[in-house]
Amino acid sequence: MAISPPTPIRILIIDDHAILSTRLRMLIESQPGMAVVGLAANAPDALAAATRERPDIILLDLDLGGQSALDFLPELAAAAPNARVLILTGVLDPDLHRRAVRMGAMGLVLKERAAEVLMQAIEKVHAGKVWLERSAGRQRAGADDVRRPGAAG
Repeated sequence: MAISPPTPIRILIIDDHAILSTRLRMLIESQPGMAVVGLAANAPDALAAATRERPDIILLDLDLGGQSALDFLPELAAAAPNARVLILTGVLDPDLHRRAVRMGAMGLVLKERAAEVLMQAIEKVHAGKVWLERSAGRQRAGADDVRRPGAAG
């Protein structure tokens, strides 16, 4: 009896820079156990792709051509309720990072980081762990303020 390979981590990339999205897709798909199921560059396309593809991980840029991804993060979470959101950003604003985590993001990686860091973050967030960059303000992006569903208080 043959053992089937594990199901790959299904990743939706949401970023308004086409070159970056394409490079991210190439990077992710070169990794064993990971597959990109869609690309989106704006809120309507992101919501449609999340609903259609049911990703495990949503790799989300905070700044989508002048629109904050936080403006539609609750809708995105509702469109793909089993997905975990991992923020990939060049924005160095610790307050914005804390807000993203409070709104449900499970992790945050700065775009300046090495590809290996992003791959580790995807794996950890997929496993249900929080991934926060020390260099994203060393304030742990407000992780102490995060309320998890079902938490008392």
